[in-house]
Amino acid sequence: MRAVNRGDPLAGPRDGALRITLAGWTVSLDVEEEALASPLRRVFGAFLAPDAVASDARLVMRTPSTPTAPPTVQELPRLEPGDSGTLRVEGSEYSAVLSQDRSHADVTGSGRYPVENVIKVMLASALAKRGGLLIHGVGLVHEGRTALFVGHSGAGKSTLGGLWREAGGVVLADELVAVWPVHGGGWRASGTPWNVPIRTAEATLVAVGTLGWDAASRWETQGAGEVARVLLLNALLPEPTAAGRGALVGAAGRVLSSVETARLVFARDASAADVVRSRLDAVVRP
Repeated sequence: MRAVNRGDPLAGPRDGALRITLAGWTVSLDVEEEALASPLRRVFGAFLAPDAVASDARLVMRTPSTPTAPPTVQELPRLEPGDSGTLRVEGSEYSAVLSQDRSHADVTGSGRYPVENVIKVMLASALAKRGGLLIHGVGLVHEGRTALFVGHSGAGKSTLGGLWREAGGVVLADELVAVWPVHGGGWRASGTPWNVPIRTAEATLVAVGTLGWDAASRWETQGAGEVARVLLLNALLPEPTAAGRGALVGAAGRVLSSVETARLVFARDASAADVVRSRLDAVVRP
């Protein structure tokens, strides 16, 4: 593989490089380790980019000079500003440098997790440029409308997603959901490959809420301020700077001023899906 100089873009990806599209953003994956091709296709197979779509970004993955076994426990990547506006991404047994415009990543590591973790940072950066966010939550789709729910670990995101599927509903994602504003007003939401076996169509975001447990399911009005507090704790920060944090807060404020904010208190039964479906039927599209 050709050398990469401090994360600067090269002429283009190698022939046959895997190309994926996430939330309208396309990245080429150029990996040195041929054995990675199969696991990466399993992870991203439902998100392969059409041939006619040009790449917006490129990730080059090289194996370290002294290979090490991937860690058994994955840690959140550490982000540090680099020289000349670059961004360093560090994790267990891997490191990466993102170019100033975040359209190129030079990664050194082993296995698929470095690729996945760096792509998450790149996607969050691409969304931030559009005024959007990458959110850890569960997105439920009904007739082209999405309700996004956020909460701490154990709040019930995966349980709610399972109940929604059992009721015949479509889960946009129950790990990472991409959201961004659209021209003319309103917001869109899209699923990502993580913890989602299929690719679902993007949908109009009409509600963002928090979660709670109870014996009876119900939809409660909740102020945007309370929802924002939980939303920001679950938003991926792509720029570890004051400006980056300010942009994150600003995007959260804009989305919550454009959609309904609520709290879904639900039981572990079909009533949870009934409550969400009923509310999505009633919400007026932005």
